[in-house]
Amino acid sequence: MSTILCVAQGEETLRELPPEAIQLYPTLEDMEGYAVGQYKDYLLIFGGSIRSKISDNNYQNFPNLDILLIDFDENRASAYTNGSFEGSLGEQISATGLSYYQNDGLLYLLGGYGYSETHNQFITFPYITVINVKQTVLALLNGVDPVASFYQLCDDRMAIFNAEMDYNGDEFFLLNGKFAYKLRPFADNPQYVEEKYNEEVRTFKISRDGADWRLEHFETWYDLETFQEQYGTLIPERIEQQLQQLQQSKTLSQ
Repeated sequence: MSTILCVAQGEETLRELPPEAIQLYPTLEDMEGYAVGQYKDYLLIFGGSIRSKISDNNYQNFPNLDILLIDFDENRASAYTNGSFEGSLGEQISATGLSYYQNDGLLYLLGGYGYSETHNQFITFPYITVINVKQTVLALLNGVDPVASFYQLCDDRMAIFNAEMDYNGDEFFLLNGKFAYKLRPFADNPQYVEEKYNEEVRTFKISRDGADWRLEHFETWYDLETFQEQYGTLIPERIEQQLQQLQQSKTLSQ
């Protein structure tokens, strides 16, 4: 087992794939915007886009339509199609720019951008999907559809991609990100609309009552100094680091 993976397991959320994963599934080297869950010696990879060379001068991004299972114990990688996931669930787990966090064996996938057959256009998905990583891995290994291990919440405030996501043991945090959609995607000149959430933090909680999941205590912070004063040491390390980088960038530009 690699040092990178062992360290990441202690941190719960894997942000950087170990080289062994890319060796087992080389396409990962050309992928971005995916989410990663882990259980023991297994990694699950959802969504993201694959950069493919069309010609000497042209590249194009294609969505990852598979759930990838990296098995370090058996030293192999497998791809399972998302085709069995219908509607919004299958659409979101094929998105790129997913924000994610894993805690207590649950992987939280938020937002993402991609094509929605339901809406017949590219959208930013307004969902949080909660995935039981252990149950999903075991289902895939046993040839069983893992859909029972997925739970999805719909909330327009979660329509965001490329945002920094973290958790402090009580609340989730989202920093920056974008909202976008593309009209008439198959036309010669499709219309692309994008809104950036620069220097903006969203905080919220997710609770569970039996089979029901709820989004609670949602708040958007536009004043980062007030946000930092309010939360202080409760701000997760990853978000704090990004805030410091923002502040340094602003200082240098003055």
